[in-house]
Amino acid sequence: MIKRIILPIAFIVFTQILFAQSPIKQGKIFYEMNFPDLTLEQKQMMASMLPKDATAYFKEGKTRVETPMPFGKLIMIRNNANKEFIFAFNNVEKKKKIAFIKTDEEVKSALADSTKAMIKVELTKETKMIAGYKGTKAIVKAIIKSDTIESEYWFCREIPKINMGNEQDEIFSKLNGGILEYTVNQAGMRVTMKIRQLVIDEISDNLFELGTNYKIVKNEEELADEMLK
Repeated sequence: MIKRIILPIAFIVFTQILFAQSPIKQGKIFYEMNFPDLTLEQKQMMASMLPKDATAYFKEGKTRVETPMPFGKLIMIRNNANKEFIFAFNNVEKKKKIAFIKTDEEVKSALADSTKAMIKVELTKETKMIAGYKGTKAIVKAIIKSDTIESEYWFCREIPKINMGNEQDEIFSKLNGGILEYTVNQAGMRVTMKIRQLVIDEISDNLFELGTNYKIVKNEEELADEMLK
């Protein structure tokens, strides 16, 4: 259950919140998450498993995303200079730290294998205010064989622009700004991420280091196995 729910949802958070260069050099962004297709009863049943928020720290090509999960938090660290992604889980309850490291090419290959979709981006004139910023709506269609999956993105030029990699570059190269809110389909359900607050602040370089006492594993499957032990 954890592999089918937590890791796919976490992967959305990790791969969506990756900042490229922007006028805002450093700070932190607080996100809230929602699952609009779940009933109130389902949300109550899964309350302890579903993430409710995420925090992204960014500083000139470096990003750290933290997502609270049962017993601890999932962490993604990205440094454009060394072209690596670090995925980690800090299980506070069991005092266990597990991580795996992927290169840009490995992440790009994994995304390509998992989607193999043709992407179409439609920019609209619809706007709305989100966390004090004016967002413009874009509709993204991912066409896989005969199926079409539609997602919704609200972007703004005032906030850091996202760098997704692989086919997602096709999406964000057409958006003049970073993402304020998006709704995507994953693991059979819709997931909505929305900025609650953006804080411009000085961020310590230490946040973009993994730290000590982490057990390094090969991939997300091994990380999930270690989480369940």
